[in-house]
Amino acid sequence: MAGISKLDAFPVKEGIVLASKEKPRVPLAQSSNFWPLTARLYEPLWRNRSLSILTQGNFTVKRELDLMLEWLNPQAHERILDAACSAGLYARALLKHDPSLNLSAVDFSLPFLKQAQSYAKRDDIKLELIQADVTDLPFENESFDALVCGGSLNEFLDVPKTLSEFSRVLKSGGRMWQMYLRRADGLMGKSIQGLLRLSGIRFIDTRELEHVAHSVNLKLIKAQHRGIVVMALFQKL
Repeated sequence: MAGISKLDAFPVKEGIVLASKEKPRVPLAQSSNFWPLTARLYEPLWRNRSLSILTQGNFTVKRELDLMLEWLNPQAHERILDAACSAGLYARALLKHDPSLNLSAVDFSLPFLKQAQSYAKRDDIKLELIQADVTDLPFENESFDALVCGGSLNEFLDVPKTLSEFSRVLKSGGRMWQMYLRRADGLMGKSIQGLLRLSGIRFIDTRELEHVAHSVNLKLIKAQHRGIVVMALFQKL
């Protein structure tokens, strides 16, 4: 695929590019992502229900995907990166919307990439899968027209470094969609989030995120809040 020739330097096993130099250091909350059972159960048991649970029924994954497509507004043949793709939910939604798109999906978990591969075959779509760390993406500068990342922002150990990498691989004017969980306002929510932080889950301060993003030339264009769930669109300056 033009613009991402760095991938030629890495081995390919069972259709997945192995571009990760070593198993990344991850918080406790992510350690189970290396288990095949977690990868198999993630979408049917959690991801497809998560937003409805987190918003007390006010928002669904279908509406999330519809909003992502509306805001990202992908154009024919664009190159799009699904970063920390898990089982490839966003990538599949984009390709079902427009099969001409060139989708690359990256995750550090080989079991999740294999599950994404299984879903892609089931849906008869072509998806390039790469095992890599989001803080060290194996792509040339300005390789992608757009980037999507759903839910993983709360699990990244180094958000500034990750956003810097996202900015690096985006073209000027490129769009970035993020779905993440913000810090709670109420005492009960703050207490629960405090306990979850012990496992490595981080809850995002929206103003701090906007500041960090701006420091790496990513400007917030618009955002929608549904309780603690935030959907946001950024653009590379």
